[in-house]
Amino acid sequence: MQMHKAKAHRRVLPENTIPLINIVFLMLIFFLIAGTVAPPISPSLSPPSAVDLPQMPPADNAIEILADGTLVHRGDRLTLADVLSRFPVTGERGEPETDVVKIVADKALPADKLMPVLKALRGVGHRSIRLVTLKTDT
Repeated sequence: MQMHKAKAHRRVLPENTIPLINIVFLMLIFFLIAGTVAPPISPSLSPPSAVDLPQMPPADNAIEILADGTLVHRGDRLTLADVLSRFPVTGERGEPETDVVKIVADKALPADKLMPVLKALRGVGHRSIRLVTLKTDT
């Protein structure tokens, strides 16, 4: 008489999801550290709003013009000559240094204080100047 040995049943262990959670958490930390955060605009600046303009990325490297005509770039108050030196038209090899100059002007800024800045940027060779506005729903 032959006896067959019963096959041992293997216990099925549940899948361990801890390594997956660890990987996702590490990726989250990496992207938080590696991501670029745009500097905030000046608290005294109130840009104009627009309704029908297309959505654009935030102005991370913009020239801010306050209501009194003060020029600000990344928190530093500048003169017009300083702004022109920070935004050169051509680099060391002759290639364009900045392709688009973005300006965030206060909505209360008079045109006679905005026009000299625009003329100076055009005068040194900038051909693409954008005025940044806030998009509103109404």
